[in-house]
This record gives sequence, structure tokens and C-alpha cells, in this order.
Amino acid sequence: MSEGSFIFSFTEGWRAGAQLLCRALCALALTALLSASGARAAESQASSPGHRAAPSSTSAEFARVSKQASQARKANQLDKAIVLYQEAVKLNPRWDEGWWYLGTLYYDTNQYARGVAAFRNLVELDRDYGQGWAMLGLCEFETHDYRNSIIHLQTGLSKGLGGNVELINAVNYHRALIENMRGDFDGAQTTLSALVARGVLSNVVKFALGMSLLRVPLLPSQVDPSKDALINQAGEVGELIALDDYDQADTAFQKLIKDYPTTPFVHYAYGSMLARLARYDEAEKQFNKEIKVNPQSAMAYLQLAFVDLRLNRGKDALPLAEKAVQLAPDSFAAHYLLGRALLGAGQVQEAVKELELARKFGPFSPEVRYSLAEALARDHRPKAAARQRAEFVRLNAILRQSRSERGSAGQSYRMSNSRGELGPHQVQEPTGTPPR
Repeated sequence: MSEGSFIFSFTEGWRAGAQLLCRALCALALTALLSASGARAAESQASSPGHRAAPSSTSAEFARVSKQASQARKANQLDKAIVLYQEAVKLNPRWDEGWWYLGTLYYDTNQYARGVAAFRNLVELDRDYGQGWAMLGLCEFETHDYRNSIIHLQTGLSKGLGGNVELINAVNYHRALIENMRGDFDGAQTTLSALVARGVLSNVVKFALGMSLLRVPLLPSQVDPSKDALINQAGEVGELIALDDYDQADTAFQKLIKDYPTTPFVHYAYGSMLARLARYDEAEKQFNKEIKVNPQSAMAYLQLAFVDLRLNRGKDALPLAEKAVQLAPDSFAAHYLLGRALLGAGQVQEAVKELELARKFGPFSPEVRYSLAEALARDHRPKAAARQRAEFVRLNAILRQSRSERGSAGQSYRMSNSRGELGPHQVQEPTGTPPR
């Protein structure tokens, strides 16, 4: 097997180990949640619909069953507690605290599909309860419903998790796993780096960071165990970058390259860090080495084109961007950089065409709208340019808010696979007022 090959491995032992790794961050979160939800229940006693009296014919029975359920849960009699909570929420379907405890018990006993149903009932009763949305997303992750999981994990974060640091960390970790699996490697790295910067230094985070650095679009449970050493070594580099320890990261990168000189994206990752530090000559050498190792990837060509544009070498950027478009015709980053190179070369109408394609594949990128506004203005189309300027302002505000929530100040495209094949790419962010 080559160094760059990541074969799916589904041996039961590895699966079980990976599941334990993925659940490790959640364990502390659930412990904190189970102790904190009683405080939440007390705070909402007067107004929560879950604490309204049950119908008169069942109120006495509901009081009895709910009390027994609580006693069984506190005595760690989980199976008995589940049965009693099931009975209690049948007697009073609007008992939000009951749905909460039932859902967490399902999660704790690996009954994730039932947990999904319980937490869905909870968030229907209290749509502003962020912890309910977060647990719904975690249960959906375990049932492999990743599309809904990432939506609900994000909803939980936006609604607020009550300062529960453990749950915030667990949510972000699982969100990063989904981002990575979907090919949003830079998004995953940003999310995981924020965890490291907050002091979350664990093997599971390091492993996930290594996967994002090497651009491996899998879950940890899908990686061949023979690649553990490589990914962990890459993860150590990722941790150093996240901690802004670039001197140590540089040394670690050199060792990684020495140990795995022909692994795809190793040279690319090193070059990306060097470009971020404005060490452009060294970065270009690494990107050219990446092309030799991985000639069918557009990523090194994109980075080389970006460096040339950053250094006002538009003529040099043009063939590189053209090659990137050839290799990744659905990449908005490739069309964007080609459009910028064409605009710099004075080929305005051709630039407009490429930037329109970039807008098609990356409709939520403010950078694209900024450059398209400039190109349209130079093409003497003021009304169209004005529309793109307005979109730039709107999308840039959304992007800044997103970065604030992520705790990231980095410059990057935000893109999902539905808007192009490549992951986010480091680019120069427009500043100031869009051109008129």
C-alpha cells in the first residue's frame, strides 16, 4: 500500500476502538449535562410547558411514575429508569424534562435512534433550548445521519449551550469530523484548531487534525490502522500550528517530510503554512514538490497562483490558474483566481466570465463578489457592479459573524461540496470599500 493510500478498514476491533474515541469527548459532557439539567428544570419550573399539570385523570399517576423514574435514574438503574420515563412522557407528552432525561438515557445506553426521537420531541417543546439541539445532533451523528447532525449541532451552538464547556467541545469535535468527511478540510482544521487553542489537547482531536491536514475525507473509523503513525504525526504538526508555535511546527514539518516524502498533501500543508507566514519562496518550493507527488490535484496550482497574485505577478499566475481550472472545473476557487489573473492582465470580459462561474460554484463567497464587482465596473456595467457590491457587503458581514462564532480570524473561503469539489482555499481577503 502506498504512503498516500487510505484504505477503508472495517474490522470489528478497529470499529469499536474508533467509536470509543469518537465518544470520549462526549462522556464528560453527558456527565455535566445530567447534573446540570436539574438546575435547568428548577429555573423553568414556573413557565416550562413540561411542568404544567397533567390532565386531572392522570396527574396523580404521572406524579408517581415521574418520581419513580427520577429515583431509578439517580440510583443508576438505567433500564428501569428508561421504562418509567417512557411511561411518564406517555402520560404527559409535554413534559420537557422527561424527554430530556429519556434522551440522555438512550444516548448513554447506545440507543441512538430512540435518542433522536426523544430529543426531537424536546426541541419541538422548547425550540430555543440549545442543549437539546446539540444532543439531537450527537445522536444523529451516531445513526450516521450526518446531514441533519451538522445542522442541529450548529443550531445548538447558535442557541447557546449554557456555558457547558464539555458539551461545546464535544459538539465542535463532531462537527469537525463531518466537515472533514464532506471535504471541508480547512473548515475542520479551523474548528479543531480552536479546540486546541482552548486547551483541548487529546489524542482524538490530534488524530482528526492530522486527517484534515492530510485532506483525508473519511471518519476516523474508516482509516486503515496502518496509517495511524502518519496521521498522528501530522496531527502533532496541526497542534503546533493551532498554538501558533511556528518554529516547532517548522521542525515537525521537516521531520514529517523526511518520514513521508511521497505522501500527498504533506508538501502542500507545509507550503500552506509557509505562505501564511509570507515565506513565499520556500512555500513555492513545497508546492512544486507537491505537484510532482500529486500531479492530478489542483490545490498546489491554486496556491502557486495565489502567491503570484499576492506578489503582483499576474502573468505568472495565469497559466497556473488555467491548469487549476482544467483539473478542477467545478472549483469556484480555481475560477476565482483565474478571473483575478485575467483581470490583472487586462482581459476584462474574459475575467467577468470566469468570475461569473466562480459565483455559480461559490455563491456565498464575498471575495468572489468583490472581484466580480470590480470586473463589471471595468466592463462599464455599473448597475450589475452595484448589485455585486451589495452582495459583497451582505456576505462579508455573514462571514465575519461565522468567524466570530468559530473563534477564527483566518482568511479562507467557506464552501461545502454542494458548491464545488475543492475544500476551502487560503486567499487574500478584500479590504476596504468595494470598487465603484
